[in-house]
Amino acid sequence: MAKRVIVYILVCVTTLLATFVPGTLAQGRWSLGQTFTVTSDQLPVYQEPGVGSQPGLLYKGMSFVPIEEVSRDGVDWFKVGSRSLWVPAIENGGVVNIAAEAESPSPGIIDLYGILNQPHRYAVKMVKEEGAKGRIETYEKTDSGYRLRYTYQITYRKDGPKDKFGDLKSPGGPVVRYLYRTNRSSMNGWSKDGSQFGVFKVSYPMPHDALPDLLSGKMSLEAYNKIPAINRIGDTLYPHPHSMLGADILIHTVRWGSLGCVNIENEAMSFLYNKDLVTENDKEIIPLVIYDENVIAPPEGQLF
Repeated sequence: MAKRVIVYILVCVTTLLATFVPGTLAQGRWSLGQTFTVTSDQLPVYQEPGVGSQPGLLYKGMSFVPIEEVSRDGVDWFKVGSRSLWVPAIENGGVVNIAAEAESPSPGIIDLYGILNQPHRYAVKMVKEEGAKGRIETYEKTDSGYRLRYTYQITYRKDGPKDKFGDLKSPGGPVVRYLYRTNRSSMNGWSKDGSQFGVFKVSYPMPHDALPDLLSGKMSLEAYNKIPAINRIGDTLYPHPHSMLGADILIHTVRWGSLGCVNIENEAMSFLYNKDLVTENDKEIIPLVIYDENVIAPPEGQLF
């Protein structure tokens, strides 16, 4: 019996060493077409396998398919995408930054950028339904979770998540985005009593939106690096910059129509802006959780 236990322990130890010691991935530990997920909070991506080049960032939960591996100075590097882009899969000391997708259970909502950990008073759930319609639910953050405030009907131009400029689609999930309240927009509205109200800007594009174009070679690493996770300078929030993915996605009154923005009936939009999500303009993050048309969303009153 003792011999069996010793043999079992040796097998376990050998398996762990084979999995985590640098330099072993190339020895049958992965195959072409296998998908890996980033497990560290942030993972640099380089134009060459080393810290001498200007890196971009991948975030926890992002996925890629490696096409080549090299070991250099005790670090195992994966080449990803059609251009020469490299990520440190296993670092010195056996620090593992990735996991095979099968080892990582598929999550629902993914908070790649820690937006739910940012200070906030409110959160928004957007449920997209077939036919370019759906609803928005607003929530107040409490000590015990999130409490439903109001529900609004929405429309937008086309089904499906936005992935390029001019596709007339609205941003999708499951990655947590954010909104912020502002009156710096040409899409402001006027309520029946003549009072003006502003809009809510959506954090699009974000790095995960650009990752497919980076890996396919359509977008350079330099352009990718210009796309922020949270576009804040000092204590002020700004729109995410334009790129080949488009930008300037808003929630605004239906009177302006939609080229990718989300529309709410005029008086409901006035209420949302002036009485519901009354945050300091251009300052406060409001987490946005989106459930796409092909996803079964939690019931009304449940954010996650």
